[in-house]
Amino acid sequence: MPLPDPRSLPYTLLRKFPLPGWLQWRLVSLLSTRFLSGVNGLVTDEAGRVLVCYHTYRARRPWGLPGGWMATGETPLVTLEREVCEETGLQVAGQQVLLIGACPDRPKLEFVVAARLVGGDFRPSREVSAIRWWLPGEELALPHRQRAMLRQISTLAPGEVGWYSTPWDDPERD
Repeated sequence: MPLPDPRSLPYTLLRKFPLPGWLQWRLVSLLSTRFLSGVNGLVTDEAGRVLVCYHTYRARRPWGLPGGWMATGETPLVTLEREVCEETGLQVAGQQVLLIGACPDRPKLEFVVAARLVGGDFRPSREVSAIRWWLPGEELALPHRQRAMLRQISTLAPGEVGWYSTPWDDPERD
């Protein structure tokens, strides 16, 4: 008789000894690979220009889309609204998820969110020292991942959500 697949053991044990949902979730979260979740924003103004930020922590290509890490319990839209406000003082309204991406060289998921400017005045922060409004088609040295995101967004049908996979480490050494 063949030996049982050892990967099926947790399922067998859970069937025989059911755990409360909260405990089962706790065990799964301790045993599973952790993923970081990040958000990049495609924030537009009334003229259709895109917000780009000068990130103080980037050496080679400091200009890029706004964004940041998701906090527990946040949606991608809420994360973008919070991050843009914290980093720039601008108020934006998240509209929809445009892309969901993965970084094959690290445990990270990214969401690209469309948002529109609703108010506020720019104020520099530790992370963003300047902003500008970029017209698509203008030359701007964005990080490779964000250039790939913008190319992918340009191919989406209205309301469509796309996906991408791009390495975090840039072959061009962003």
